[in-house]
Amino acid sequence: MANNLILGIILALAGGIANNSGALLQKFAINKIPKEEREKGFYKKLFRSPYWVVGLILIMGASGALISLAQLYIGGALIPGLMAVGMIVLTIGAVKLLGEKLKLAEYIGIIIMIIGIVLIGLSALEITDDDMVSLSDTNFVIRLAIYSVVFFILWITSRQLGKRLDKGKTVFLALASGFPFALANAWLQPFIFVFREFINGNFTALNLILFIISIIIIVVVNIVGIGHFQDAFKHGDASKVYPIGQIPQQIAPVILFYGIYLKSSPQNYSLYLLLTGIIIILVAGFLLGRKQGQLETMGEEVEKTDSEMEETA
Repeated sequence: MANNLILGIILALAGGIANNSGALLQKFAINKIPKEEREKGFYKKLFRSPYWVVGLILIMGASGALISLAQLYIGGALIPGLMAVGMIVLTIGAVKLLGEKLKLAEYIGIIIMIIGIVLIGLSALEITDDDMVSLSDTNFVIRLAIYSVVFFILWITSRQLGKRLDKGKTVFLALASGFPFALANAWLQPFIFVFREFINGNFTALNLILFIISIIIIVVVNIVGIGHFQDAFKHGDASKVYPIGQIPQQIAPVILFYGIYLKSSPQNYSLYLLLTGIIIILVAGFLLGRKQGQLETMGEEVEKTDSEMEETA
């Protein structure tokens, strides 16, 4: 069990690094295209860039595979916090890409981010294959459905408030960008479990329904979530968008572990370690978020032009 926990933690850390390394490579590819050459054939130029293609492979392939494997060993309660390690890679890479230097606040952010990740790992709130037997439990499915409906409503409500309000726009748009990833994380482990059941020849009506629902949710919310995340950067303070968007993703694992899987803490102090780690990671996100925002706004002029052309058409 301890070996599985360690392996799962390593896989989740690697997944976070791969995801943010891919994002950094893609931003680097965008930055290499002169602004005056971005209005026509922009995306064709990106697909011709080896940096952008490798970045896509890291995000969609390597990171996706690593996180899926991590789900097999530790479940979804630890993964969002552990993946935050990628923010360190992104910050250091952004410094090189933007030609800047790390500031004192960013050094502090990196240090406390590491501390937060260590605390989350030490909480050991893993969800194993034995817990996935709950898929045959109607009450478990109901709890997962309620979680999904509530997070979906919070997602749409935050999104609409962010679009309509002038005051607090950044907060609501940033919050909205985090809910879809919290949904995807909750449904990834059931999807993996059902997929393995199919491989083992266990075809049931419940498994088939859960398989279809889970794959639709995971694909749709990830695609839409990425779009909402980038949109939040365009309309709000970049230094706040990333950490605020992390709030739903970091809080959701607590609900997942204790509210959906109804698990007990492996140690008396596990919950305190997890909550402390989450708070520290969110604080670090505020310290490191500015660099994330600067990277996200690369190529913003192109996306704005493309959007205006679509509206005109």
